[in-house]
Amino acid sequence: MKLHEIPILDLHWEGYELGADDTHRFVWIHQGFNLRLLAVPKDDSGAWGYDHAWCYPRDPELIAAAVEAWDSDLQDEPTGWHKRATHPARRAPRRDEAPDGNPLRCHHGSPLAEPCRTTVCHDPDRVHYGEEAGRAS
Repeated sequence: MKLHEIPILDLHWEGYELGADDTHRFVWIHQGFNLRLLAVPKDDSGAWGYDHAWCYPRDPELIAAAVEAWDSDLQDEPTGWHKRATHPARRAPRRDEAPDGNPLRCHHGSPLAEPCRTTVCHDPDRVHYGEEAGRAS
């Protein structure tokens, strides 16, 4: 991914583009009580919608650090978000080269080996609060 030295104001999305890879631009916007990182397609469909989105606390520097540390070719998603706003989860084009960087997750976005942030997660392979790590319910 190519990061911009200074984020670029995006008037269409009313946010800031932090960088881009071969297929998407990564723009953060204000979204209620959160900031949302968008994966906006570079083609014409990017004028009307986005493919993936992640919600973060209202801290632009946190999002910038997550995008800077993220290898979008090898890792499915950036780190530090508290909600995935789109489904299905993004899959990196070369994810098989970095299996450790792509933990299995429930559809809410939490790694299966950790408690889900959603109170009622029905994923049968996940660990629930109060259970030993690594043991499924």
